[in-house]
This record gives sequence, C-alpha cells and structure tokens, in this order.
Amino acid sequence: MNKPTATSPGLLRTLRTVGSAMFGVRGRKRHEEDAAALSPLLVAIAALIFMAVFVGVLVTLAATIVGE
Repeated sequence: MNKPTATSPGLLRTLRTVGSAMFGVRGRKRHEEDAAALSPLLVAIAALIFMAVFVGVLVTLAATIVGE
C-alpha cells in the first residue's frame, strides 16, 4: 500500500487547517508545518467550501428568525 508522504497531507488535514484558520486558532508552529506541505489549490477549494457553508448557515438562520 502507498503511505501518504509529508508532501501530500490530504484532504482531512487541509480541511482542519482551513477551518482553524477561519476561526483564528492556529499556532505558529502548525502554520509553518502546513505552509510547507499543503497544496495551494486544495487550500483554496477548502476555503471556498467553508465560506459557502458559512454563508448558507447565516442565510438559513436569518430566514428562520425573520420567519420566511
């Protein structure tokens, strides 16, 4: 079996990194490790997904509160 290498951290690590960055809870050491290993394309895709989910939750919450 192929084992993941340090240069291909995978989707789960990318999602964890982007999620913690969105909430501002990433440490400097983890940031430096991830900056060297993560794919910019995966980070951009994960960020777009997180933002779309966030906006969707806000719109749903606002519609529920307003009563539409």
